[in-house]
Amino acid sequence: MPDFEALIRHQQLKQPTTNQRLKVVDSPNFEKEKKEETIITKSGLLVNFFGGFVGSVIGTLTILFLYINEYLPIDFLKLK
Repeated sequence: MPDFEALIRHQQLKQPTTNQRLKVVDSPNFEKEKKEETIITKSGLLVNFFGGFVGSVIGTLTILFLYINEYLPIDFLKLK
């Protein structure tokens, strides 16, 4: 059976120093990122609203089409 304590001691002795583990990187250029950023304003809310509205209309029309052609039996009178 392997000697786990010796393995742990070996790993602790072989650890790299702090300078070797940490790498210095250049500071990010935030001004460049702001220019590349997509502009999402109040119009995004309007687009999402109309997208949801169109989706609900399409879903409602699909259910009505299936109900009228008797592919989807819905009995509202059974709900009493």
